[in-house]
Amino acid sequence: MSKKQKEANKLIDKKQYSLDEALELLPKISTSKFAGSAELTVNLKLNEKQKKDPIRGSITFPNAFGEQIKVLALVEEGDVKTAKAAGADHAGLEEFVEKIEKENWFDFDIVITTPKLMPQIAKLGKYLGRKGLMPNPKNQTVTADLEKVIKQYKQGKKDFKKDDQDAIRLVIGKTDMSADQLKANFEEFRKVLKPHLDKLGPDAIKNIHLAPTMGPSLKIVLSELK
Repeated sequence: MSKKQKEANKLIDKKQYSLDEALELLPKISTSKFAGSAELTVNLKLNEKQKKDPIRGSITFPNAFGEQIKVLALVEEGDVKTAKAAGADHAGLEEFVEKIEKENWFDFDIVITTPKLMPQIAKLGKYLGRKGLMPNPKNQTVTADLEKVIKQYKQGKKDFKKDDQDAIRLVIGKTDMSADQLKANFEEFRKVLKPHLDKLGPDAIKNIHLAPTMGPSLKIVLSELK
């Protein structure tokens, strides 16, 4: 264990922290030479039926961070101009479908399309699906309002979902952001996640952790997400 890691571990003197305490401590326990991510993990306690139900959503944080994502808009020729004006990095249809199929091309972070075109791009499921990039109405990447959704993702909209370990993992900011900025992002996530938790019941959360990219993890009191 490095000297930095030992020093960071010494700063953790409680079994669990309030959100405010954790956000103040977060940059102090980050051991990276760069501004790391503030990584939130919500571990869920689910019964067998609940495990089978997907939990997913999208969020646009009030305080943006990180590099801007690259958007691929799979659209008809008449929508190309609209998609590019909204900020799409790539817009079109056949040429990009062919690049993905034949060249294993993935120079994008999100794919947005229209309901009309879903039957035509269904064949891309075996390429996009394994990377979690297949358009989905639940996160609005299948939409009739291309301009609105493309702008949202270019402005920092993030998707989240429950993984195979029954956990939701989401980066809510960077360690060099202020505690107030990180708290506002956390509160926005709490608001978006609440309807899902309400359906699962009052005891659905097993534990909550907040950690820098490099450094120890802080356990957060459960009441912060209720």
